Amino acid sequence: MKKIAALPSMLTLGNLVCGFHAIKYSAEGQGRFTLAAWMVLLAMLFDALDGKVARLTKVESQFGAELDSLADVVSFGIAPAFLVAMMASVAELQYQRLVWLCCMVYCVCTALRLARFNVEATLDDSSHQGFKGLPSPAAAGQVVSLVILHHYLEKTYGVVGVQQLLPTVTFFSGVLMVSQVRYPHLVNRYLGGHHAFADVVFLAIAALLIATIKEITLAACFTLFTLTGVLGLARRLVTHKAEEEEPIF
Repeated sequence: MKKIAALPSMLTLGNLVCGFHAIKYSAEGQGRFTLAAWMVLLAMLFDALDGKVARLTKVESQFGAELDSLADVVSFGIAPAFLVAMMASVAELQYQRLVWLCCMVYCVCTALRLARFNVEATLDDSSHQGFKGLPSPAAAGQVVSLVILHHYLEKTYGVVGVQQLLPTVTFFSGVLMVSQVRYPHLVNRYLGGHHAFADVVFLAIAALLIATIKEITLAACFTLFTLTGVLGLARRLVTHKAEEEEPIF
């Protein structure tokens, strides 16, 4: 290793720094949890850009892939799990040990999911069209978007029910990361090449909704993406079973 691609590496380190600040803000307690969640989302932006820039400038390398995974473990593994654990501790939720267990399972699954991806993926574009298991940035987005939604609903309407769901969502997001459920690569699908008119309309509407009611829209988008893989698996299982039961005559 004689030379390192500067721009993609700096973007990846930006991801790592955002993850560090998310942990820092989570440790500072009440009043900083929302900021910690936004830092994880900002890390997602850096994560989406570094690989894209590396492929566009044709400077992909194994070093970049390994550095990216190390940053992802912090930003999309440790940071969201620590945030949920700290929120549960401050709110004095029941079953604290169970909450911490859910968060630890999430961290372990993130590391396993990234290790599996590194082993199975290659540097060409064919490995970046879809994912086996929920991608770690999407899992982190699922968790932190609900943190943002919780604080929005609590401040605006006095609703606190979302916080009770966070440990469960964190646990199942971790399980989905190491599952065989298939998910599309949305960045490559919507931000590269030419697209149908309906895709452009969808992106425009999503951007407008995020600009106006970002707390609700982000939580809805991440939840829909997470459910897409699960529903797709259920549909394939039902279709396969129906084909097996189809009469010969």
